[in-house]
Amino acid sequence: MEAGDIHSLLRKQGLRATPQRVAVAELLFEEPTHETAQTIYDTLKNRFPSISPNTIYLTLAHFEKSGLVTRLNVAGSSMFDSNTAHHDHAFCQNCNKLLDIPTRSDVQIPTRLSGWDINRKSQVYSGICPDCISFIGIHSV
Repeated sequence: MEAGDIHSLLRKQGLRATPQRVAVAELLFEEPTHETAQTIYDTLKNRFPSISPNTIYLTLAHFEKSGLVTRLNVAGSSMFDSNTAHHDHAFCQNCNKLLDIPTRSDVQIPTRLSGWDINRKSQVYSGICPDCISFIGIHSV
């Protein structure tokens, strides 16, 4: 996504296209990714020495409220997913890799949730990825 496209996207969502917001958006929207606020801050702090972690958190909150990212809670961390299409995830407990897993959007909601207004459904499969299995010598069953 180019800078002009990002400016348009932010304005379309009613957000000012500040240099910091544009930088966060470039990081998230260049290609689908899963990032924590801390990794975004660590990546941008040299480029923007005056940026604060609070700026990153507020920017992500605005992006989430606008529907530009979704928040996932994985292994005790909030991760922000720039792929907002319906999908599940696979999480490696060894290397912390998080992958998008395509899934059908017409999956039935459990009857126990009748009466709920469900607006998003996602599953996270946790385990050890094939790379880690071969590296550390775990044998799958």
